[in-house]
Amino acid sequence: MPIEYYLLIAGVILMSVELAVPGFGIFGIGGLICLTGGGYFLLGGGFPALAVLLGFYVVAALVLGFLCVYLPKESKWNPFVLWDKQQNSAGYTGGSDFSQLLGKQGVALTTLRPAGTALIEGKRYDVSSLGDFLPKDSHIVVAKVEGSKLFVDLVKE
Repeated sequence: MPIEYYLLIAGVILMSVELAVPGFGIFGIGGLICLTGGGYFLLGGGFPALAVLLGFYVVAALVLGFLCVYLPKESKWNPFVLWDKQQNSAGYTGGSDFSQLLGKQGVALTTLRPAGTALIEGKRYDVSSLGDFLPKDSHIVVAKVEGSKLFVDLVKE
């Protein structure tokens, strides 16, 4: 059996190993080199064989580049991207707006070190102190609101 067939068989085996075994691409690069060498010898060698192989690799690179640009825009090819917009009218909502609680007073239901639970206007909220340790049953005031996070401080009397 001539060497080109050995190179082609070795290339196919190495590419199969690359598909089956996760790695750094060493088997794939070796398989690509073997397939290229086998193709070169199978085509008869010389400049015409190099031209055919170079043309093949240029076309393959162009097709791969086109697919890399086109396929991410198609949702059927990218299952990891949520393509549908989530509308509020369909029941999707973000975090609650607690800005109306700014300046309201309440009582710490748990020890705040710095996070815990507080009772503000008769409702339980997850709150954080502004870095200080606040004991249970201390009177607090909402000092800062960041989105759905409430930051509290002791009531200054």
